[in-house]
Formats: sequence, C-alpha cells, structure tokens
Amino acid sequence: MAQMARTLVKKFNVDKITGLPMSDSLTVIEDLIDINIKNSLARKYFTQADKKALFLPHCCRKYMDSRCKAAFSTETSSYSCNHCSSDCLVHRATVLAQQNNYNIYVLPGASCIRKIFQKQTYTGVIGVACTEELKLGIAVLEQNGIPSQAIPLTKNGCAETQFDFESLESVMKNNGKTTVKQPEN
Repeated sequence: MAQMARTLVKKFNVDKITGLPMSDSLTVIEDLIDINIKNSLARKYFTQADKKALFLPHCCRKYMDSRCKAAFSTETSSYSCNHCSSDCLVHRATVLAQQNNYNIYVLPGASCIRKIFQKQTYTGVIGVACTEELKLGIAVLEQNGIPSQAIPLTKNGCAETQFDFESLESVMKNNGKTTVKQPEN
C-alpha cells in the first residue's frame, strides 16, 4: 500500500496542492486507501444490518458557540441536533438519517463510541469524521463486530469542517452501496 500511496501522491501532486510535507501527504493517502478497503470489506455485512446509527463529528456544526442549539447528553457524550440552522451540515445529515431510520449521534470524538455502546446496540454504523477519528472509530466498531461505512471529511480542522453530503446520502439510500454518477450527455 505504501508504494501505491507514494505513486498517487506524486501523480496528483498531493503534497504540492495541500502544502503538506511528503510524509504527511503519504499518510493521508494511505489512510484514505485503508478506509476505502475497509468500507468494501464491510459493505456486505453493513447492508444486512437492521439497526443502524449515524455518527457525525460535532465540528461540522455551522456554529460551534451558543448560536448552535444542539443539546448535549452526558449519558452518551453526544449532541442532538435541534435544527437551528437549515444550512448546517449536521442539520441536513440529521434530517436524512431520520428519514432513513438511523439513530443519530453528534460526537466530540471517537472515544465517545464506547459509551454509546454501553447504552445501545447497533448492527451497523455510518461514521463521518477526519481520517484519524475514523481509524479510531473503525477499530472500536471492529472490536465489537459491528460493520461500518466511513465517510472522511473533505475539509479538516476541528471547526468549520465539511463532508460530502452526497456520499452520505448515497451510502444511506443505497444501503451501503455507493453509486457513481454517470456523465450527462
């Protein structure tokens, strides 16, 4: 995998485009490859799951201050979206997840997952986060035998982060199967 990552970094100038040192660029690409492989391996089992949860990062909230009306639960160490801003990614993802019968947790970090599993049982999880948090979360889920689908952030930074909403929608609506958009003629 290391050679593949090095080839991709060089071919697409990842280090130059991102401004990251070569070693960090390699880590990012290796993480993305690893996550995609794990998604592929778990997809079959994820599609068979009947009780699913969506784990969202709290850093995707539009506001990270008192303007955000999300309620924090000490029982699960997670936030619940109270829909204060219709253009917030967490709001949009929460609405989508509710329509698809997912339980939703807006988490400060992957370390909160264990606390959720002490209170609830799930047979499948979609996780959205930066690659570091995804790796931690996937490890916890694998230890508990829970298949998952991971969606990496498209903009990192611990605040004002973003993810591709269409990817989340595709995984949810296609029960874990991602679809490739066909070019318009």
